[in-house]
Amino acid sequence: MRYSMSTTGIGRQAVYSNAILWILAFSRVSVVSALGLPQPTGPYHVGVIKHTIEYFNPNDPLAPNNISTAFLATIFYPTSQKPEGEPKPYLNPETAAFYEETWNYTSGTLGSITSTVQKDAPFLKGSVGKSSHPTILFGPGGGGPPVEGNTILLSELASYGYAIIGLDHPFEQPFLRYPNGTGVIGADIDYNNAELITTIYNTRLVDNNVFLERLPELVRELKAPFNITHIGALGYSLGGAAAMGSMYDHSHLVSGLNLDGSLFGRPNSTASDVKRPVLLLASQGHSGEGEIHDSSWTTFLAWQTGYVRELSITGTTHHDFCDDTFWKTIEGTDPTTGPIDGNRQVRILNTFVKAFFDFTLLGRNSSILDAPSPEWPEIVFHNISRSA
Repeated sequence: MRYSMSTTGIGRQAVYSNAILWILAFSRVSVVSALGLPQPTGPYHVGVIKHTIEYFNPNDPLAPNNISTAFLATIFYPTSQKPEGEPKPYLNPETAAFYEETWNYTSGTLGSITSTVQKDAPFLKGSVGKSSHPTILFGPGGGGPPVEGNTILLSELASYGYAIIGLDHPFEQPFLRYPNGTGVIGADIDYNNAELITTIYNTRLVDNNVFLERLPELVRELKAPFNITHIGALGYSLGGAAAMGSMYDHSHLVSGLNLDGSLFGRPNSTASDVKRPVLLLASQGHSGEGEIHDSSWTTFLAWQTGYVRELSITGTTHHDFCDDTFWKTIEGTDPTTGPIDGNRQVRILNTFVKAFFDFTLLGRNSSILDAPSPEWPEIVFHNISRSA
């Protein structure tokens, strides 16, 4: 199994005390020059807004007393407003400090990275609940990085008109900060406990279900021109598994893309056919029939009757499917990333994820999804079935 890492309602949630994390975030001293994330390439600038989704869950496997009362939605969207002033650090300092320590980066390296994504920027003009571009629901890796640690890909999609809504579950991620300022530090998770990971996965499905049911209400509240009927499902690692798992219960999830995530539950069974377009995009060795290939993907693919693409990217590991692939270009000290050049991997991910959703949600043909090409020699095609 593969996992990435080894406003009122939130006020009722317990907040973990973790002195070590706070010390890492605020007391370690280093001198690091600020660097910026790769700029989105689309015609729009990008805004971001965070929203607390209140939901009482009495069966949360990680929350104190197994009770959680909210989760966090982070929305990336197109805006016509140009960024002003100096770019700001894009990661919460607690999040940056955690991954600097855990993934072997020098203190201050990740916390210094800036972004031109604009907090609370105005939406594009348009009718509430309607857009010519679909919405994409995103899930991050199990245990992280949280949604903010996938900003490069999500802001790239937003710069082309998509609204992308990422969901973070409290206590699962190392650190989350809600819009009211409350910080929630994650629980210690045993990633070798298959039963616990399956329970966390099921909690992801609950969050996705709750959010999709409330999306029209949220869009009306925000007065946002977001599409609420034509939605793509996207996720990395455990989030990719949940993207696939959520498609069975929601017909308005038109297509699904799994970034290197092992599958659980129904997707890993003979009842796995989603009858809609899917792309499984894997790290080297995850696909195919080698000794370390993922048998859950084999099961899932065997029962699909719709459009399917299974591709892998040579030179990558699991961590190359989030912002960590760019972080390693600043300081190549994370031993869990692959040899592929991080900037090249950013380009591959941005291009192929966008091509899939452009094709399945907007009907725009893209030949890069159909066969190997000299422009993309790193892409290995393992499974191609059906036309759209």
